[in-house]
Amino acid sequence: MPTATETQIPLSLYLWKRIRQLGARSVMGVPGDMNLELLDYIDQVEELSWVGNANELNSAYAADGYARVKGCPGVIVTTMGVGELSALNGVAGAYTEQVKLIHVVWTTATHVQAKRLMIHHNLGPDPDHKVFEKISTHVRCAYAWLEDKATAAAEVDRVIRECMLWSLPVYLFVPMDYVHVLIEASPLRIPIDLQRNEAEALNRTIQAIKTAKNPILLVDCLTDRHAATEEARKLADLLGFPIFSTSMGKTIIDETHPKYGGVYNGEVSYLGVKRAVEESDCILNIGPLLADSNTGGHTREIRLDQVILVEPRSCTILGTTYAHVYLKPFLQKLLVALQEITLPSIPLPTLPSQPVPADTDSKKIVQSWIWKRLGELTRPGDILIAESGTAQFGFPDATFQAGVKYITQVYYGSIGYSVGCCLGAAIAQGELQAETGLKNGRTILVVGDGSLQLTVQEIGTMIRLGLSPLLIVINNKGYTIERAIHGPQAGYNDISSWRHQALLNFFGARSPEESSREVHTKEEMDRVFSLKEYQYPRDIQLLEVHMDVMDIPWRLRNQITIVNARAKKRKAALEGSANGVRGM
Repeated sequence: MPTATETQIPLSLYLWKRIRQLGARSVMGVPGDMNLELLDYIDQVEELSWVGNANELNSAYAADGYARVKGCPGVIVTTMGVGELSALNGVAGAYTEQVKLIHVVWTTATHVQAKRLMIHHNLGPDPDHKVFEKISTHVRCAYAWLEDKATAAAEVDRVIRECMLWSLPVYLFVPMDYVHVLIEASPLRIPIDLQRNEAEALNRTIQAIKTAKNPILLVDCLTDRHAATEEARKLADLLGFPIFSTSMGKTIIDETHPKYGGVYNGEVSYLGVKRAVEESDCILNIGPLLADSNTGGHTREIRLDQVILVEPRSCTILGTTYAHVYLKPFLQKLLVALQEITLPSIPLPTLPSQPVPADTDSKKIVQSWIWKRLGELTRPGDILIAESGTAQFGFPDATFQAGVKYITQVYYGSIGYSVGCCLGAAIAQGELQAETGLKNGRTILVVGDGSLQLTVQEIGTMIRLGLSPLLIVINNKGYTIERAIHGPQAGYNDISSWRHQALLNFFGARSPEESSREVHTKEEMDRVFSLKEYQYPRDIQLLEVHMDVMDIPWRLRNQITIVNARAKKRKAALEGSANGVRGM
């Protein structure tokens, strides 16, 4: 292994040092024969550590969760082909939801590639060793093959810069014969430049806000993905406008804020919320992600002439779009400009009382109760991760304490994501606590019994690393959300019946019998949540929550009704058209 000098440094070491400069302290992945020598260099970088995962898919999920909490890119390392493709679904989720990810793939040596030798991990006879790189084309914003020592440093920096600017995954492919090659070290002394100019868009935004009669602030998830949460919170305080969030934007703004009006999700909103938002003459919409589950099945009715869309790479002001305007620096400049003008304080609209659920008096744990109760469990500093399924439709009803971070993969919706994400989030949370000296905050995972079966292996990694998340497993005997959509009695919505109380013991927890519990009633859950182990956990905890098979959140029921009505109308129109043709 060559040693770094003042002027030269091994390419692998350059890469890890640059990644550490971004704020990352942990590297996810699975070791393989093609990346082992690369991994040796991690130990040479101060405060950078290898984590290691049960499989590559989970490592991508963990890197995603890490990035969402830490604010810097999550990093994964795989071997070409077998490992690279195993991680692909996790990378695709990060791409879809705009999460920063750096995927480092170690490949066969360049001379081997040129001869197209049949080396393991490749495909068929006369293999193209670069074929896998083509497969990730649609889930990355940039990539580079580091096979030229003259340009390697510049290529690393270019790809990382694109990752930071676009908040999307990137790929770096490093042949085995370039692991130790010496390259110029001097670029490491210069930070990667991320500056942009957005003067005209800023002036138009200020003018629109000044002339508005009924402005509101609507905050969505890409605000957080592009590292602008702090700016959004300052903006909420400075503007004094009514504030709403989307389902995916929960906890970016303090939900106990006096101007907070709740979650806007089109027709699938609390009574009065849709009207309050859509009657505004100036909606300052930050970081929108207009997926179906984030817009009530596309029932959001906001016109371009009433909205300022501050998107990751552009700003559309009352119908006029300005390209190359980047979200975080734009909000920073907007905050400065707003301090120069006086804005009126706009009162929060009076919203109607919400209907009382029919099962309010149930002693059993029901959907209409559990999500609000889980919101009450949280406290400042907590991270709560919700799995795809009923949890995503239930948690908009919860009110989280200020300083809670809520994570869920609503748009891509890959079941099993939350378990790997929980690992990455817990690691990142521990690093932030060490960096700030603030020890408050728990990692809380809410996952369904079906989703858990896909990625349960990472519970073993959590235990190996000494992490202490609260694992809340909703046991409703299968895929309840799928049953609600179609096939309530169908066998394909059934799953194996696991003994969840044995999981921690199987994965090697220190005191599994003392850390595993199950509850059936509200009273039992309240009693568990009051325990010291749940208030100040020192070891991993698992709580199995038994719920009825077909109990679903009202938002899910309403969205299914909207989607089914739309499909029925479409079918009727097609049948009418066909009958018209036959009648000719």
